[in-house]
Amino acid sequence: LSPVHTDAYYVARTKELVRLKADLLCVKDPTGLLTPERGRTLFPALVKAAGKVPLQLHSHSQSGLAPEVYQIAIQSGFTHGYTASEPLANGASLPATEEIVQRAERLGFKTRMNKKVMKQVANYFRWLCIREDKPAGEVAKYDPALYEHQVPGGMISNLRYQLQTMGIEHRLPEILEEIPRVRRDLGYPIVVSPFAQYVVTQSVLNVVQGERYKTVPDEIRKYASGYYGKLAAPLSPEFLNRINLKD
Repeated sequence: LSPVHTDAYYVARTKELVRLKADLLCVKDPTGLLTPERGRTLFPALVKAAGKVPLQLHSHSQSGLAPEVYQIAIQSGFTHGYTASEPLANGASLPATEEIVQRAERLGFKTRMNKKVMKQVANYFRWLCIREDKPAGEVAKYDPALYEHQVPGGMISNLRYQLQTMGIEHRLPEILEEIPRVRRDLGYPIVVSPFAQYVVTQSVLNVVQGERYKTVPDEIRKYASGYYGKLAAPLSPEFLNRINLKD
């Protein structure tokens, strides 16, 4: 999510992929940032732009909104969706297969899912959770902060652990506040690997060193130089003034 990642932006990317004769297109949302409201405008536009190319949805449940988003995708013409067996679903994972199948059927759609086998798979993983003393998936509570830092749940848990080992876990809120500022300075890179790691790493350096962009890793310099392709938006003047891309 950013000021430049509009519905028109994604429609333009879709048309590019159609011209390249893509076999299928996938809307991937690893942080679970999609909302039902956004889906109602974005999904029909993508289906129209894709034409005969099938569309898939891959949206995690970190915001708790994924099931509703999947339902809108189904209604809009998406033919496939990534899900997880119920004990492994929800939270930072994908929505539950069982729930999405039920929603599709209530809308009058047919699936090729075998409910008997789905139940066997779910029972196996429930038993495994008990045997290995591991938590089963739980529906996430809505967290508005997610829409500010936009960092996937797995990355936040890893970051928290790394900060713990350095004895500075208490600085996590400062880092999460710095992340959207760094992302804006870097032209709104998408928050997936490796760009998410770049944004988080730079945010940690800015906070821990007490000076913004005192240290800029080489990979971020390469990103800013266009090594990974065209940026979604221009780099901020503050960032450009602090680094020399010719170095």
